[in-house]
Amino acid sequence: MATTVSVTRRLRDDNALAVLHHVWDLPATADGPEPGVTGTDLIAATGLSRATVHDVCDELITRGWLRELPDERATGTYTKGRPARRYGFEARAGVVVGVDAGEHRIAVRVADLRGRALADTALQVAHDPTRTPVADRFEAVAATVGRALADAGDPRVLSVAVGVPAPVDPSGRTGSAGNPYWAFVDADLAAGLTARHGWPVLTDNDANLAALAEGWRGSGRGVRDHVTLLAGERLGAGVVVDGRLLRGAHGGVGEMRFLHLVDGVGSADGLGKVLRDLVARAGGTGAAEDVVAAAAAGEELAGSVLEAAAERLARVVATVASLVDPERVVVAGGVAAAPGLADRVNAALPRFLAPPRPLVLTSTLGRDVVVLGALRRALDEVRAGALALSLR
Repeated sequence: MATTVSVTRRLRDDNALAVLHHVWDLPATADGPEPGVTGTDLIAATGLSRATVHDVCDELITRGWLRELPDERATGTYTKGRPARRYGFEARAGVVVGVDAGEHRIAVRVADLRGRALADTALQVAHDPTRTPVADRFEAVAATVGRALADAGDPRVLSVAVGVPAPVDPSGRTGSAGNPYWAFVDADLAAGLTARHGWPVLTDNDANLAALAEGWRGSGRGVRDHVTLLAGERLGAGVVVDGRLLRGAHGGVGEMRFLHLVDGVGSADGLGKVLRDLVARAGGTGAAEDVVAAAAAGEELAGSVLEAAAERLARVVATVASLVDPERVVVAGGVAAAPGLADRVNAALPRFLAPPRPLVLTSTLGRDVVVLGALRRALDEVRAGALALSLR
């Protein structure tokens, strides 16, 4: 009897998820009303019977995931017969929170269950990982999250995902043992925020989250094999193979600690630091953004510096591509959107890598790339456990 009950429950859950995910995935405008779907639409999409569809929808309404919309008579589309029941997704039943907990900048976005932004907050911090107490970092992140939620009206939090510049293993732990920097940036954020607020909180590597963002809303869309190089002050990679993010036994996939062995690269320094160092060697000064602006304006020294940085990046791309064979490599973060950077890298790549070669693109997501990936990860967590949640 117990087996029969469990099989029936599993079948009912499968039916509920099929309906919920279909309604959840309906195209919706940025700020317009939720799109409606009829029982007939759901029958066609899921293959379930009419009675099952309406039973499942009633259960999802009770749980708070769906709401019943005005029927076709009320919307003016009714013609004859009994008007069809219409259902809509409760996108505001709760929120997800994405956090980019960088070393120098903390960014937070609160979004509804379709990933539409409700509030954004950012904080520049002058933390020194060798001197700043870990508790100060934790409080800076917690306060920034709190401000974003207050701006969003203090909604119900269903999931929080935090990106940190450290490897994170499949269990959610950073490899902080023996590495003071990783321990500092991790700051026990997941456990601390959960203990304080009761939220489900997870941490993930920032480059991994950038790769999720590019596959969701960026230059990795429609591609099952792509690498995102997070190339600000340090280089890190998020690697997607056959549509799946690779992590490794200890979360170390995409860590670039081997680059000191690569000719013409020498370190895991990112574009920001490399551009500053190249300018200094040439006798100049200026921030990486200044170099990019000067190169775009046709300044000769800045152009030669950007060319040298692009050649170095081409060597990095060639090394990564020879290992994982991506279709695209997306360069994200910091000054990655420098005009002409991708063209320069693509032009240099044949010197270091035989065909087939990936197409190198620069990210269109700007500074939001990690926080967007964190939102995607948080949404995935909610979807995976949706039937364990009652939103009423």
